[in-house]
Parts: sequence; C-alpha cells; structure tokens
Amino acid sequence: MATIALTSCVNDWLDLTPSDSIPSNSAITNYNDAKTALYGMYDGLQGNSTYTQYYAARMFYYGDVRGDDMQARTQGMRSSSCYEMKYTIDDAPNMWNVQYNVLRRANRLITKPVENNKITDAEKNQANVNNIYAQAKSVRALVHFDLVKVYGMPYSFDYGASMGVPIVTTPIDPLNASAIPGRNTVAEVYAQIVKDLTEAIDSKALNVSKSAGDNQGFIDEWAAKALLTRVYIYMGKNQEALDIAKTLSKILLIAYGQRLNMQTLGIKNNANHINEMIFELVNSGSDDWADREGIAYLYHEDGYADAICTKSFVDMLAQDPSDVRLDVILPVQLKTDDSGKPTDMYKTYGDNRIFINKFPMGSLGDMRLNNLPILRLSEVYLNAAEAAAKLNDKASTVKYLNEIIKNRTDDTKQLVTESTATLERVLLERRKELVGERTNVSLTPCVIMKQ
Repeated sequence: MATIALTSCVNDWLDLTPSDSIPSNSAITNYNDAKTALYGMYDGLQGNSTYTQYYAARMFYYGDVRGDDMQARTQGMRSSSCYEMKYTIDDAPNMWNVQYNVLRRANRLITKPVENNKITDAEKNQANVNNIYAQAKSVRALVHFDLVKVYGMPYSFDYGASMGVPIVTTPIDPLNASAIPGRNTVAEVYAQIVKDLTEAIDSKALNVSKSAGDNQGFIDEWAAKALLTRVYIYMGKNQEALDIAKTLSKILLIAYGQRLNMQTLGIKNNANHINEMIFELVNSGSDDWADREGIAYLYHEDGYADAICTKSFVDMLAQDPSDVRLDVILPVQLKTDDSGKPTDMYKTYGDNRIFINKFPMGSLGDMRLNNLPILRLSEVYLNAAEAAAKLNDKASTVKYLNEIIKNRTDDTKQLVTESTATLERVLLERRKELVGERTNVSLTPCVIMKQ
C-alpha cells in the first residue's frame, strides 16, 4: 500500500502543468489573459536584439536603403545587402518568420477567446474585450500588408492577379506541414486587409483619441483609419483614401518651429498644436528596446552608423535652407580623435550632412529609448494630397500639401498653387518628410518604386 501511495504521488507530481507554458486551448480564458496576450502581440511587432526582422530594425532600413535617399555607409553593414540588392539565400533578409509569429499571436486573440466565447468574464469586461479583438484584427491587417509589400508585386502592377503571401486567419501549427497554407493572390491578401480594418473600425470598439498620441503604443480608431488610407493608396483606390483622410485631417499639424526632430513628436504641445504621432511602438526601457540591433542605434553616429543619407537627397533638401527637415540631417559630430587628428569618418564626409537624427539621444542620453514611428498625421496629409492629385482634384491637393509645406518652412515661395500642385511635387514632399522612417513604401525586390 505504501508503494502504491508513493507511486501515485510521484505520478501526480510529474503530471503538473509547467509553470512557464500551458496548452493553447487554455491559454486565454479571461480578460486578464487576453490583456497579457495583447501585450505579447505588440511585443512581437517590436522585436528585440535577436528578432530584428520586423519593426525593431529591418522594416525601416529595408524601405530606406532600397530607394534613392539613403544608403548603407560601407560594405558589410547590416543594411548593405538590402542596399546592394543582393538576393541570395544568405543575403536576402528574413522578414517572414517573425511576421507569421505575430499573426499567430493575433489569431489566438481573435479566434479562440473571442469568437469562440472562451473568455469567462467577458460579460463584465465586454467593452475591453471587444477593444482587444478590434486591435488584434488591426494588427493582423498591418502584418499581412507588410508581408505582401515584401513578397508580392505591387497591387497596381496587375491589379493583384499575381501571387502574394499566404493569408492566415486562424492559429496554425508550424510543425504540421499539411496545415501550412499556400500563397494567395495579392488581390486576395488586400481584400483580407481591408476586411479586417473596416470591421475593426465599424465595430466602434477601438478607443477614440481626443488628440493624437492619447493611446500611445496601441492601435486606436485613428491609427486603423490612417493605416487604411495607406492601404487604399497602394490599391489605387484614391477616392476611398481621400474620404478617410479627410476625417483625420481636421487635426492640426505640429508647427514649423517645434518640428526639429522626431523626439518633438512625442511631446504634448500647447493648445494650438498637438502630438502628430498616431501609432508608435514604445521603447520605455531595456526590456523593450532592440539594444544595439535596433534602428536607432543603426542610424546614429554614436551607434553603428550603419546607413546614411545620399548626397543627392541632402542636396535636394538643401535647396530650401529654411526647411526645418534639413536640421534633422546632421554632419559628423566627432571630427577629431584624442590626438587631435581628423577621424576617418570626418576625412570621408567632412561637414556634409549624412546622419538621420530622428532617433536622437534625448534627455535620457540613449538613442535606443526612442519610440518607433509607424503612423504619423503628416503621412495622412500626404496620402490625402496624393489621392487628390491622382483624382485631378487640384483644390484638395493644394489644401493638404500646403498644410505640410507651411509647417516645415517659412519660405512662402515653396507653397503650391493649383498649377504647381502635381503628383511629382507630392511625392517630393513625401521623400522629405518620411526619410529614415520608410516602413510605408513598396519593398518588392524586382520592382523599385520611388516615392
């Protein structure tokens, strides 16, 4: 009897659930579980020093150095394979696994707990549960959108007929080969993106900002709508993009005198101006940031100084000396070494402006503590201007483009009129405004699309 009792105790002890893992079907059973899973979903977007293949770094420099305005500083830098357009097995950036991992996290929030009524205390937390559900759908749309930009042809190439990426709307077991879906067409992927965003917006479950930045670090109604304008621009649905942008454009942009660097965007302003950051990933400490593998460290002179502005871009920007965005591009700061001799960096670049300062040291003295900009009000204005230009709506093009220009320069000659408000001018302002944070460009390997 003693032997049986001891055997039973040993078996019970061995059958205990591990403290650091639980079965997926019992992972999210109440509101607090769902809230924790929500944080995990955003943490996947953020990445860390090991998983940099998304917004930690790669999504930024992949969009930047493949265009005309930024470049890898030298061969062998982290961004050099993207800049040199190398697409071998070893050189091609891995922007797949992390993204589908985030999709799995979003889908676990969407399907198991909410749609299958698995949250036991949902009734007394219904508004919050619905909000989490809408945020997860928005993130699912964002990730599918990013994936199809990287691995599919632009929608405008053949109206989405070519192959894109697999649409994943349920949690799948990556070890089960039969459960892994094949590729969908670009059009099918975009249809899913629009469906998720419109359902999230129409649900009225997303928080509504009283001013930009109210829901820092989380997707709210403004962020979902801003993302939808970007999606519609890519699809060529210009009227839809313009209609949504108009609902957001009543917000005031930050004034010229206050827009000196990206850090300014994280500060609440006076009654006449507000924070224009609509959605950003928050770096509040070393448990959030991607350390030296993050985009801030890669772009900063005191970091890896991995990628710099091209001379042609700086020359273009310098044509208007009063443009505040020129002050965001810095020359080499460390000009001499301890012995007083010029540094190698200064020997190479002299006093030319080369470094993006959108992730400055700040008051805490560490560039890695900067938040990562994903959606800004400025882009919404630019999307409105671009859509209007493509619709030949000259009055709206002038209205939205001049809102950007007059808040970036005091040179009134830079303002556009209906005769000068061309699509080319809109794209030029987009280049000036979004350099160093281009997560919103077409990244297709075989097609280089200029902003």
